Amino acid sequence: MNAGETRRLSIPATDDGIKAALDALEQLWADQGVSRAVTWPVEVTLDEVLANVVRHGLAGRGESARVELELQLEPGEPPRCELRVEDDGPAFDPLAAAAPDTSLGVDERPIGGLGIELVKRLMDEVHYERTEGRNRLRLVRRLVAIEG
Repeated sequence: MNAGETRRLSIPATDDGIKAALDALEQLWADQGVSRAVTWPVEVTLDEVLANVVRHGLAGRGESARVELELQLEPGEPPRCELRVEDDGPAFDPLAAAAPDTSLGVDERPIGGLGIELVKRLMDEVHYERTEGRNRLRLVRRLVAIEG
């Protein structure tokens, strides 16, 4: 693995943009020789976060809205991956939302909330800030297999 490799890309706020970001992440794993056994939580997280940005934060704003994605692989035991997703949509702190009540039946539960809960469980660190008119979400995970 190369020390601290970073890749930045801007993607359109569309389903094709989400696919392009996931393809870039997959290529990073392939270039680094990192096993999918330890990368799938990062892929699921990126897919979920970008889907929320595209469908909710930037909905109806046209194809000109952009999302910036920064991928950093840091060496060490185990290696870490850091994702940074930025958008210029309305301010929204996904971490401030109340956790969904999973004791309710599926039909009784309000829609939404499960995705960010999944992201918080899959990642080691999830940080949000709003600066310079942009939502900034930083996600970190040690690349180890999930046990159990």
